[in-house]
Amino acid sequence: MKTALTIFACAALALAISTISSAQQSAPAANPLEQLSRKADPPVVLCIDDKPSAGGQPSHQAYAKAAQSGYRSVLTLRTNKDGVDLARERLMVEQSGLRYFNLAIAQMPRREQVNEFLRLANDPANQPMLVNCAFAERIAPLMMMFRIVEQGWTEERAVEEARLAGGHKAAELKTFARNYLAGRRKSAGR
Repeated sequence: MKTALTIFACAALALAISTISSAQQSAPAANPLEQLSRKADPPVVLCIDDKPSAGGQPSHQAYAKAAQSGYRSVLTLRTNKDGVDLARERLMVEQSGLRYFNLAIAQMPRREQVNEFLRLANDPANQPMLVNCAFAERIAPLMMMFRIVEQGWTEERAVEEARLAGGHKAAELKTFARNYLAGRRKSAGR
């Protein structure tokens, strides 16, 4: 029963993110320049349950169907500690004709992980990309930075979406965003 509730919760979360994203992307931008600054479409996020061995792990057939549906790559944010055989997952993904990437993220990503996520998400060879994770807390900060850096969203708008999707507190997300952006500006100023 707990596994079913977890799967349902992740499915509901993925639907909520999709609905929020669709509504926010189709709604006119508050700032007309924001519409012009959009460079890349956001990746599609699939939140699996917190117990991949209990049925949440995508099957070879699921990856094959993703490839048939036009997806080009899969990015997983899971770690070996999640109980997933990442080598087996890579094999299934690549046998389906998809590119495979892994950013093993515990909770809040490190700056180099955000940079790598942005690089992968912006590479046309990876689009459309399916991001699969065991916990929404992992993808929320990454998508928040994608929204700010690549789509020109305001910090407040991106933090609110991430807070609703990922279970982090707004103050924690704001601090993360400000630290990341400050480091990015510092690196660009060198």
